[in-house]
Amino acid sequence: MFLLFSRTLFEPGGRQTTVPSGIELTTPCEALLLPNKEYYPYLKNYFRKAEKSIVGTVYLVKTANYPDNEPADLLRELIAAKKRNVEVNLVVDISNDDRDASEANMQAAELLRKAGIPVRFDTASVATHSKTFVIDDRYCFLGSHNLTHAAMSRNAELSIFLDSPEMARKITEFVLRIPVSSQTN
Repeated sequence: MFLLFSRTLFEPGGRQTTVPSGIELTTPCEALLLPNKEYYPYLKNYFRKAEKSIVGTVYLVKTANYPDNEPADLLRELIAAKKRNVEVNLVVDISNDDRDASEANMQAAELLRKAGIPVRFDTASVATHSKTFVIDDRYCFLGSHNLTHAAMSRNAELSIFLDSPEMARKITEFVLRIPVSSQTN
């Protein structure tokens, strides 16, 4: 059992201090760290197993025009999920400051749009830097991995996998509250 994001303080002897009003307590859940290259196969497996929904945010999706790299493969898995009638809902960053990243994201969004997957872009005033996926309202991926070859093959990245319907609900609510400027579908 892993207690995620604990604001609960413990004194010597295991006594719990009073938590101020309005502060949420921890959420018990099963968790697994996914460092570096371990993220990609785990995420791919859960995309393949999705039966109902995939909700996510990503800062950068960059296939670099290599059809066999990891991010291109994950986009194919999202398209395959859509073909299995899995609802796919993504929010992707569009930046006024990083034209290359925005172009890569728009290219990926166009590929997904052609497959019937709506992609929402954040507003110019918000940078969607979170990297999250929630699968079937239960399985959560959170961390530093962008959908890029560098992130999945050579960068020092760390993400976490959670098995928690409660955290899935909270992450999905976060994603759906991100201000968006446009959508492709």
